[in-house]
Amino acid sequence: MDLRACVAMSLLGAFSTQAEGSLRVGGVNAAPGESVSGWIEVPDGVDPGTRIPVSVVHGARPGPVLALIAGTHGYEYTSILALPRVLARLQPARMTGSVILVHIANPPAFYGRRIYHGPDGKNLNREYPGRADGSISERIAHAITHEVIERASHVADLHCGDGNESLRPYSYWQWSGDAALDAATRLMALAFGLDHIVIDRERPKDLERSVYTSNTAILRGKPAITTESGGLGATDEVSVSAQERGALSLVRHLGIADTPSVAVEHPVFIDRNEVVRSPATGVWSPAVEKLQSVATGTLLGRLYDPFGRLLHELRAPFAGEVLYVVATPPVSAGEPLAFIGEISSATTSPQ
Repeated sequence: MDLRACVAMSLLGAFSTQAEGSLRVGGVNAAPGESVSGWIEVPDGVDPGTRIPVSVVHGARPGPVLALIAGTHGYEYTSILALPRVLARLQPARMTGSVILVHIANPPAFYGRRIYHGPDGKNLNREYPGRADGSISERIAHAITHEVIERASHVADLHCGDGNESLRPYSYWQWSGDAALDAATRLMALAFGLDHIVIDRERPKDLERSVYTSNTAILRGKPAITTESGGLGATDEVSVSAQERGALSLVRHLGIADTPSVAVEHPVFIDRNEVVRSPATGVWSPAVEKLQSVATGTLLGRLYDPFGRLLHELRAPFAGEVLYVVATPPVSAGEPLAFIGEISSATTSPQ
């Protein structure tokens, strides 16, 4: 057994949830060795409720509980299409541990074809841990926190570029400062198989204002990653299959089932990174593409008013790679326009 495998086995023991007896998520109750699909009901409140489709694949033997969460943003389709494929590959009678699949975390945004925000104008991935008496995005966050994240031992929040974002594949490795947790999270990012990994040090530390899905898990002591594959509302096979293969590789990494591994051996770590945001509302014309290397001051794009008058030229804040760029014209003040990352020499933990 190589060093990585030894470390992984040690960390799995530290973070495994031994799910004895049945495993209930919302209205879905699965006995050991059983796969059941159904719903987490989010009741009406200050606005209409919704129902979140979930599957619980409960292994015959106790072990880690992996939560795979798709569709946090409504126009991010690749993980939504990947999870039914993952479900079809899981055989609970042969599993040591369990998998919770959240097929569409944000149904109002998905069925409304909404970018970033739900019908309440809120971004679900900025509302955690949510509120039982809040608006729909807050109530969804509350439901996922208590019905999914709290029942899991490990969490993967599966994203892609939203309907306006042209994005290269990458994962986030969130650094908490807890050595064991950071090591376990790093191994999850490697196991998912995307070779570019963004080191994320800036997440909130307040359990009651965790903001992000993965951060909600990490602040509860559970290893968690965020992944990105696809964008622009596309459903191309390369991006969808990357989500499928990555999820199955996590299942193998955690020892839940003998699924294929796509763990990356030689990752590219992105340390310094910055989201370049729009200073005004206007019409955006990008001058760069995803994967492109840029120097400090490289023109990223121009922002115009509706009459074609130039408002701003946006430039790269430092040399790096374009991880995503907004590729559609409409933009509001404060919204992202591009994400620039600087390649790091780090291989174990940020300094």
